[in-house]
Amino acid sequence: MISYAQNNEDVVLARVLGDAPGGFYVDVGASEPELRSVTKHFYEHGWRGVNVEPVAAVHAALARARPRDTSLCLALGAAPGALTFFEFQAEGISTLSEDFAAHFVRQGLSCTRRTVEVRTLGELCRDHCPGPIDFMKIDVEGWERQVLEGGDWRRFRPRVLLVEATRPNSTEPNWMAWEPLLLGQGYRFAYFDGLNRFYVPEEERALLARFPPQWPASLRQAWRRALELALRLAGRGPPR
Repeated sequence: MISYAQNNEDVVLARVLGDAPGGFYVDVGASEPELRSVTKHFYEHGWRGVNVEPVAAVHAALARARPRDTSLCLALGAAPGALTFFEFQAEGISTLSEDFAAHFVRQGLSCTRRTVEVRTLGELCRDHCPGPIDFMKIDVEGWERQVLEGGDWRRFRPRVLLVEATRPNSTEPNWMAWEPLLLGQGYRFAYFDGLNRFYVPEEERALLARFPPQWPASLRQAWRRALELALRLAGRGPPR
């Protein structure tokens, strides 16, 4: 298995859910279609899903690379409308959170402000999810609670939900602000990989036994990181 994800999240998901064709995902804060993508491995195995990515250039790349998917250039929040989006050139830190944006501006990073369309997670699932959701990933740089507040958790219940759980570019935890909401909707904490927290709904609690007890030595799959392979092909990676 080649892992495309930032922190090998796709390896964990493949272990828990399998990767047989026919699965469905929702990727909120999808980012690039290949490197650092949690869904690329599954797309290659015949899955499809919905990608939410408010950075226009990245959304365009997703739309070109993923013709089976529905890729939306918008953001999610607690209510529909329009909000200011803080877009940074540095990958993976653009955000709707004014506090998080101010933190990176203080570090000297350049930020462009623009208005983006905002919908709720419940609306997105209603309009674009025709059946069960095998997994949902949320990576929104400090905007997690607002996205979760917009969900319809009675009607749409992903079998596995993973949410980035630390402040951007740090190991500082930030899940205390939103985890009670998930637990109150009947989700159980399953696993923390140092970056993301994984959850399963009570009705899927049998999946808990499939999560690795430690990372990564307990994984039985053979996996290699796509970024490392690309660097080796370019002659810039470490030796085999």
